[in-house]
Formats: sequence, structure tokens, C-alpha cells
Amino acid sequence: MQLRRSVLMALMIILFIYFEIHSCSRDTALSPQPPVEIPSILLNANDIFFIDQDHGWVCGQNGTMIRTVDGGGNWQGVRIDDTDITSISFIDLQTGWVVGKGGRIYKSDDGGATWNRRLFPCNPDDEDLFQIVFRNEQDGFIQGYHGVFVSNTGGDDWENHWLPVVPSRGAWNMCMIDDMEGYLLGSRWSDSDPELLYRTGDGGITWAAVQGSEVSVLKSIMEIEFIDDDIGFAGGGTVMKTLDGGGTWEIQLDEATVREFNFLDYDYGFAVGGRAILKTTNGGSSWIDITPADDRIVDLRGVYFLDRQTGWVVGRGHEEIINDSYYKFSIVLKTVDGGESWALTEFGYNIDLLGQEMDTVEGEE
Repeated sequence: MQLRRSVLMALMIILFIYFEIHSCSRDTALSPQPPVEIPSILLNANDIFFIDQDHGWVCGQNGTMIRTVDGGGNWQGVRIDDTDITSISFIDLQTGWVVGKGGRIYKSDDGGATWNRRLFPCNPDDEDLFQIVFRNEQDGFIQGYHGVFVSNTGGDDWENHWLPVVPSRGAWNMCMIDDMEGYLLGSRWSDSDPELLYRTGDGGITWAAVQGSEVSVLKSIMEIEFIDDDIGFAGGGTVMKTLDGGGTWEIQLDEATVREFNFLDYDYGFAVGGRAILKTTNGGSSWIDITPADDRIVDLRGVYFLDRQTGWVVGRGHEEIINDSYYKFSIVLKTVDGGESWALTEFGYNIDLLGQEMDTVEGEE
């Protein structure tokens, strides 16, 4: 009798637990969630430019660009064309230029909302353009594989006085200190150990090779930035500094990945590349890593500081499959305390959209 009562009590407990579980499951059942919507406005960020605290632009591949009028709080997407945009330069709030692969040059007269292609007749369409700088409305410089192209007519005409006369390894980077003085990184000779640095003092009309800048010296260098005629920095797989216009070089970092420098003065500067943001406050005598600990940072490409406190860094982020679509993410980092802390904004791009028309959309931080 006692055994029968115990079995009955156990069955009642099991039934009570069963109904309680299923009752709770019904009460807390979640309805299906809609797919995540990710605006596709920026693919593989390449370059960044800010003209003041509020107005800035970031360009990327497949003709993608984002712009902000509130310091990066909100970003608006702009589609330029289907080419890879490599560099941006604005001379005021309305007038800006971009260049890209395939000899593409575009100008905007409305702050980057719309872009008009400009003719570039002095080189073939397969010329890749990597960098553009306008000092004022008339004087501009473009660096492409075949050297520096110069315009004194507001971009209506361009001339290149560095065209190689023998087999060329091409030009990689330029730094125009002002309207007249500048440097070009590249090789125009087929010698076994050619100079890699060229200098102009007449606005790009003539270029002279700098002795002391041979391949054996600058063998891993892909980026240059000069503060004046004499003091400059070179980066790539290392960081180097010159005090005599490239005649001699001192290694500051044996190993570093540098895609771009940004110096505010002789002492205070930044370098970005790969997963690192580097900072110096003593002219490169020492460099400190100020990269935030964030796995979303994969390959940094551009840096722009307005002053010692406020700056932005852009580059490529992670890749992810979302809703059965393959997304590549670009990142924009902002600091207002000289790199002590960073705010990171992500912009995903659905690779399935490549080759399709893209509407202008907005992204928020």
C-alpha cells in the first residue's frame, strides 16, 4: 500500500513538471525576427579627408564614398561610379576632387553630394591614379604610376614631366610640401640599384634623383612624408627619417607596417597600416602603439588629424556572412583625445551588390 502511494505521488510530480515546462515555453515563445538590414554604402575604405571639425569624406572601392557634416556622428553614402577611388582632396567646403584606377578624375562643386568626371587626356585610360592634392583652385598634383601630373588651370589640363624614357618600375607615392617643393617615390631606371626618391623645386616641371635613396637603402619603403625640404619620413615595412632631404636615412623602427603618415609639425605625427596606429611626440625618436583593442580592425589605410586631439583613421574590417549574403566591413575610428580612446563605426557592404546600381543611404555611428 505504501509503495503504491509513493509511485502515484512520483507520477503526479512528473506530470506537474511536464505541464509547467510546456506552459512556460508557450508563454515565452519568440516570434520570428526580420532579417538584419545593413546599408551598403562603403566598400574597402582607402582614404579620408576632413576640412574642419564637421565636414569629412571617406572613399573606397567600387565608386563608394561616405561624407559627414557633423564630425562623423552621421554619414551619408554617395555613389561616384564603379571604379576604385583611391584619394580625396578638398580645397573648401564645396570644391573637392577624387582620383582612382583607370585614369578616373572627378570634381565636386557641392560638398561631395554629386561628382562630375573630368577629362584626363595626357595618359591612357589604364593609368592608375593613387593620390591627388589641390593647393588652391588652380594648382593641383596627381600621382599615378607614371609619375606626377601637374595642373595650373584648375584641372582643365595636366602635364607629366617625369615620364620614363627607359623601362620603368613606376611611381608609388608623392609628397608636395607646397606649390613648388615636393618629392616623388618611384623608380624610372632599369639599373640594379636605382634611386627611389626624386625631388622638384619648380612645381613638378623638373625632377632630380636624390643620391642616397637607392633601392638598397629604401628597399621596403612605399610611403613618404616631408615636413620641409630637409626633414622627412619614409615607411612601408619599416620607419625611417632623413634630415638632409633624403641623402641619408636613420631607421627608427626596424619592423612596422605603414600605409600612411600624418604629421602636424616636426614632432607630432601618426602612422597607420595593418592593425596598428602609431604615434610620436618627439619627431620619431620613439613611437608608441595607440591602437584600440578591437578585433574588428584588420587593415588600416588612411589617417587624418586636424590637431593634436581630433583625428580619424579608416581601413578594412572583418568579413561575415549575414542573411546568406557575404559582407565586407569598413571601419572609421575617431579620437578627440589624441588617441587615448577611440570610437569605431562599421560600414558593411554586400558583395552581391557589386556591379549593381546602389541607392544613396545613410549610416549612423
